[in-house]
Amino acid sequence: MQRLLDRLTDTPVAVHDAAWTLLEHNDLWAALMGDIRGRRGREANIVWRCFQGDTGRVRHRDLDEHKKSLVADLRDVATRYPADRELADMISALRTSNSEFTQLWEESTVAHHATERKAIVHPEVGDVELDCDVMTVHGADLRIIVFTAPPGSEAAERLRLLAVLGTQTILPG
Repeated sequence: MQRLLDRLTDTPVAVHDAAWTLLEHNDLWAALMGDIRGRRGREANIVWRCFQGDTGRVRHRDLDEHKKSLVADLRDVATRYPADRELADMISALRTSNSEFTQLWEESTVAHHATERKAIVHPEVGDVELDCDVMTVHGADLRIIVFTAPPGSEAAERLRLLAVLGTQTILPG
């Protein structure tokens, strides 16, 4: 996976485990989403952060559907890894602390998170509308999230600018 991250320099890419915990990302992902390499455990988990009200820079077209999809997908992961104590503890903590998560969990839906278009609100380049594709690595149960923009689009130009800016902040001069 690291070899792919190192080679895909013009596309924001991140690798997550089956339960949506961020494991690694490339530099353009950090430039787009903010560098969160210091986050570990639940603080690096998409589901946990979403139900704590922290979707980062991502603005979903339908946040309720996104949450429903994440919970249904997490239910599938929990059935595949019933002995994963960390996963069970996170689910238990979410069920205890978040009534919306509890309601969605009790619906007993099992599904997989799908591809969708997302808007990333970036402090330096503004809103960037991107396609978000989720791929899995056969036999490793890893999820690769890739953001892409149509060639020649404004979003593609903003990604090119982010590739140059990296995680720098532009100060007013």
